[in-house]
Amino acid sequence: MFVQIISDILLLFGLGLAGWFLLSRIRMPASEVIGPVAVIGTLRAMQVELPTSPDFLFPAAQIIIGIFVGSMLNRDAVRELKPMAVSAVIIIAWALSIVFVIGFFLARYSVMDLYTAMLSASMGGLPEITVIALASGAGVTVIIVMQMIRMLGTILIFPLLLKWIEAREARGQKKPPGNLKNENKTPAEKIVSCEKITALTIAGLFSNLFSTSCNQNALLRVVSSFKESWFRILLTLFIAAVGGLLLEGMGVPAGLLVGSTIFVAAVSVAGMPVSKLSPRLLDLLLVYIGITVADNISLETIITMANPEFLVPILIATAVIFATSFGTAWIICRLTGWDFPTSFLAAAPGGFTVMTALAIKHGRDPFKVSMLHLCRFLSINIFVPFLFMFMMR
Repeated sequence: MFVQIISDILLLFGLGLAGWFLLSRIRMPASEVIGPVAVIGTLRAMQVELPTSPDFLFPAAQIIIGIFVGSMLNRDAVRELKPMAVSAVIIIAWALSIVFVIGFFLARYSVMDLYTAMLSASMGGLPEITVIALASGAGVTVIIVMQMIRMLGTILIFPLLLKWIEAREARGQKKPPGNLKNENKTPAEKIVSCEKITALTIAGLFSNLFSTSCNQNALLRVVSSFKESWFRILLTLFIAAVGGLLLEGMGVPAGLLVGSTIFVAAVSVAGMPVSKLSPRLLDLLLVYIGITVADNISLETIITMANPEFLVPILIATAVIFATSFGTAWIICRLTGWDFPTSFLAAAPGGFTVMTALAIKHGRDPFKVSMLHLCRFLSINIFVPFLFMFMMR
């Protein structure tokens, strides 16, 4: 059993890494996510027998991403959270309006019933919306297809637009002087720079160990540094796991991600040094996210999407959702003063984990992005079931 699980994981990650490599050769944005979706999704649509991703990996991925997000928060960043309430209200109002407007549109101009249409328009996360669909008797397959189109559209379109926005920002900025170049780097670039500095420092220490002037104190300093690093990593993982399991137990959507983020951020703000994980680990997490997205692709989903009576209204509805998300991002940017890429990712119509990971990857504010997505998820997943309960009376 254990050997089978390991072989399944190696197969999926081998295909996912191959997809990442192929799309990275043509410089496709977010190739870490899109590559696995393209390769594994195509194979699943061709009815090639592939294992599904093990369930235990997704909780671990949420906790690790929570550590990435939480470790970036400090006391200075807390002062920037005052506009969060305004942004949250805007996001919630937009998400609930989409449920009604797009839901009634799909019910009127497609073959969907009202419950299926409203759940298809709900941006509450695929697992949570699927559970609500099963409980309310809605068309689960149709809802999954609609959610998949929105998710895949977000994964494909938003990285391209984000790259275009950042290119415009780069053209509008003057090149900094040489001594100020590091100050204008993104957080991700600073992390890489710190890793290079650390590597050079450790290399220098080891070179000194074997030089004629080496001494025992140098070796003790290296050993002590490694011990302190491992202890900090284990302590950070423990804090993140406790926070994640607590909120997951409370039934919070993506509770592992949210709880680990909040707990790690809390101890970081309190002044406790937390471990900053390697950005290379984030690439592997993005590959895994692409693998989990591809789990929902099959020949049935392709056939369903090809039906014009179903596809045309859904494409129109999806385009409207994307257009309104851009408008929502512009409003948040204007009212709060946040940079537009952060507002853009925070108002993305899907992909809680993907958008948070992209925010980290592009050096934007992942805390704001994740918290606004949480507000949207909570509002949808709490409001829609009560609405259905009222409608069924």
